[in-house]
Amino acid sequence: MKLFYIEDKYILIYRFVIIVVLTVTLLVSILGGIFGITKWSGLLSDSNKIEKKDNDFKNPEAKEFLEKYSDKKIETNIKKDKPEEEKTKKENADINKDILFKQQAERLASLQKAFMDKQQKEFADLELTTLKNNILMIIKKLEIPVLCDKNNKEITKDICEKPNLKSRVLKSGNRLLFLDTIDITQYSTNFYDENINYYELQYAFVSNILTDNIAVSAYQKGKILAPTIIAINSFHTQFTNNNREFWKIRSENFQIDDKNEQSKKFTAMNNQSEALTILMYSGGAFGVFISIMFFVIFYRIERNLNKISELNINVLESLKK
Repeated sequence: MKLFYIEDKYILIYRFVIIVVLTVTLLVSILGGIFGITKWSGLLSDSNKIEKKDNDFKNPEAKEFLEKYSDKKIETNIKKDKPEEEKTKKENADINKDILFKQQAERLASLQKAFMDKQQKEFADLELTTLKNNILMIIKKLEIPVLCDKNNKEITKDICEKPNLKSRVLKSGNRLLFLDTIDITQYSTNFYDENINYYELQYAFVSNILTDNIAVSAYQKGKILAPTIIAINSFHTQFTNNNREFWKIRSENFQIDDKNEQSKKFTAMNNQSEALTILMYSGGAFGVFISIMFFVIFYRIERNLNKISELNINVLESLKK
């Protein structure tokens, strides 16, 4: 009886060990297979992706100009007139730029006239005419550089090949265009993917300056002699700086895209190599699982056959008696 008890105990331990081994090998093979297939498919290759910077074109702010003439730092609470989006007809090649330049000069000069009237100071017609001419000379000389490269070739090819636009070829082979303030409005969607109306932004900027109490106070103290001219120059300086920042971030973002693409390919190769290793181990674990299963099956068959054989022998011996 004691011998049978010890045998049953060993059989229970044997069964427990077999169940644990089978469970572990099955889990390793299943989880390893899933992880290996996921690695191979490249679903995990974007985990090391470098994020790109937001690159919306920043409009110039009157706050930066007014802070020069204010003792206190100005909070961003200045009302900004949203420029009205005007549909520009690009097919109209006969735009009379001189008329548009003069119209803008008159609009800006009228802001200074209203400013002077508010100060209750005389502003003679001759002074107004002189101011218009000075503004006209300034805005006709203003230029904004834009880049023609492989990344915007499809939508800027016709513009970049225009012979009447000032340009120069860079060492990289890309073409740098110098657009005036009318052209930058007309072609803004091609280069910036958004409508930028330079004249409306400029008008709103100058208007904000001339209606602000800080500018009024600075003019009365003699710190500003020609507020409209200074505001125009300040607007264009900010616009140019923002334009430079836009193209800088754009270039950095394309470099990030290239790095991400190279990193993705390199990571994919590593992932496939690791996936093969994982799948080999998973296959090995599954092989162990199958081997143990066959061992258990054959062991059970052999055990049952032995019992049947012993039973037959006992039956034969009983018959002989």
